[in-house]
Amino acid sequence: MPREERLWFPGTVYYITAAGASNRTLFPNEKDYKQYVYLLAKVINTTKLDLHAYCLLPGSIHLLAESTYVSISTIMRELHASYAMHYRRHYETSGPVFQARYHSELLPDETSFFEHSRRIHLLPTERLDHSYSGTYRWCSARDYLAPQPEYAPKHPFLSLERTLAFFPSPRHEYFHRFLHHTSAFQAY
Repeated sequence: MPREERLWFPGTVYYITAAGASNRTLFPNEKDYKQYVYLLAKVINTTKLDLHAYCLLPGSIHLLAESTYVSISTIMRELHASYAMHYRRHYETSGPVFQARYHSELLPDETSFFEHSRRIHLLPTERLDHSYSGTYRWCSARDYLAPQPEYAPKHPFLSLERTLAFFPSPRHEYFHRFLHHTSAFQAY
């Protein structure tokens, strides 16, 4: 029986997760993280995907993405097929790299958007005992938390505007407060 088609229409925002097959580490070394980020940037460039947040953990992937021109299914199929080819070639393995297909949750409103943004950005401190999310290299938190020119992310493939539009200047300080000092979204 074929899989049910995922709901998609232009401007749909998703929280996307994927894990390694059989608790496999998806990113055994730094080169693997770099390869996934490279492939992610490439697919963002070709599909015009808006990536609002991401966190790559050793065994899982977390994305907050908005697709306007191409279905999220097409984007994720291309991204994960490319990464799986890299992984199999590099580690001389066969079989599935990812556990089943990725999970996607349609986010219906701004509250859900910000709750998931917070969740993604706090993952390094919660799951890796990393002292501060803003210094974890494989998470977009550092783009939101570091003082920088407005809307100039360290990762140029990120779309910061939708998130930062809710915070007054200095935006990085208000975003820090949002992450660490509030239990629910509050517009500033």
